[in-house]
Amino acid sequence: MTSPTIHGKRAVFSASAVLDAIASDLALIKTQDKLTFADIGAVLGRSEDQAAKYCDGSAAMDAVTFARGKREWGKRFTGSYDRLCEETGRANQLSDRSATNKILAAAFSLSLALEDDGEIDLEEVRQNRGALENARAAIDAQLAKLVRAA
Repeated sequence: MTSPTIHGKRAVFSASAVLDAIASDLALIKTQDKLTFADIGAVLGRSEDQAAKYCDGSAAMDAVTFARGKREWGKRFTGSYDRLCEETGRANQLSDRSATNKILAAAFSLSLALEDDGEIDLEEVRQNRGALENARAAIDAQLAKLVRAA
């Protein structure tokens, strides 16, 4: 009997990528509409401090809060999140060429981060999180071939 695959061939859908997607769109809305964290908090039904955390990606929001943002700003609020969902779905059918490109893109972004001081600091990891997670999913897809071959 073969052992079951717990995660199967599904691409990683990370919480940090979701938080980053929502944060980037919310921060852009804040800038474009010249809003304060208090303004955003009022729309979302949350405090000014909590709105700031949503904008920097350090806090997750519940479904009601997300729905309030979607109602107020529509695709401006959910655009990056929607694309993330679509990309993760497509990544489940990742070609070898696409997987290799994702791995190399992450390597290149880290190489650029090394240029200034020879180190990759926490902020540089944050800035490259998406590329790193895409590379991780691509590497996992390649390693899954070993499991399927066994």
